[in-house]
Amino acid sequence: MRKNVGIGRSLGHIEVPEGLLVGAGEIDDLPDERIVIVSTGSQGEPLSALRRMAYRDHRQVELRPGDTVVFSATPIPGNERAVNETIDRLYHIGCEVVTPNDAPVHASGHGYAEEIKLMLNLVKPRYVMPFHGDFKRLRMHGQLAEAVGVAPEDIFQGDNGLPLEIDERGEHSGMVFVDGVEIGEMADVALRDRRMLSADGIFIVVVTIAEQDGRSVTDPEVILRGVPFLDEADELRGEIRAEVEATLARAAREEIREIDLLQRMLHDDLAALVYERLRRRPMVLPVVVEV
Repeated sequence: MRKNVGIGRSLGHIEVPEGLLVGAGEIDDLPDERIVIVSTGSQGEPLSALRRMAYRDHRQVELRPGDTVVFSATPIPGNERAVNETIDRLYHIGCEVVTPNDAPVHASGHGYAEEIKLMLNLVKPRYVMPFHGDFKRLRMHGQLAEAVGVAPEDIFQGDNGLPLEIDERGEHSGMVFVDGVEIGEMADVALRDRRMLSADGIFIVVVTIAEQDGRSVTDPEVILRGVPFLDEADELRGEIRAEVEATLARAAREEIREIDLLQRMLHDDLAALVYERLRRRPMVLPVVVEV
């Protein structure tokens, strides 16, 4: 978003008076009614800024009841559920949401049929492979190419994930990750964890409990790695230890002995405490050892 605006300003397509644009770190210094945030996320993308705001997971922007959110885009086919979930979370916060169904707030940036035919006539491609959108749109794109003279056998009507052989090796589209000596697909959970670690660091809490009654037999060990701007680490460690003791006491009252359940309870309670203190969501990794 910043790059596109910067290019538009440098080319003279976007005129913004000096001082009008401010960084996300400056919005707390201005009245709410003077701020307009231009954000990604109109398609409900999981890691987009608006999605994080809707789930109260954004590090710099906190939406409040009465804020207005304008979706200046229509959902891409297949994204409806993610978009609706984002809108629903915004209503939970108390925001007013405006979509193209409510007002004319969106102008399509996609080419219309005649514009696509004009492009095909200008480029005169030897082969055409429609690749964006659902299968209906892939097929319609192929029909447009055929209408301007592209032979049917030169139109590759594929589907998402279907490899297209272009030479003796056979290639397919998509992202290929290189991680050290390993090459191939990487699980989404691994990428999510790495982004979390790079942004907010990790808390490791080691708890030693008695096998008989689940009571803590030694002070919890708290290890912090990569947590930014932590000026009061000793004080926070004390609060974490107190929270661990409270969680273990609650588990003992409820007669919870399973290690998995204890770790889940510790994770949820500690994550809530850390977010309340730091307004960040580092990875919280509780380790429970029975003796």
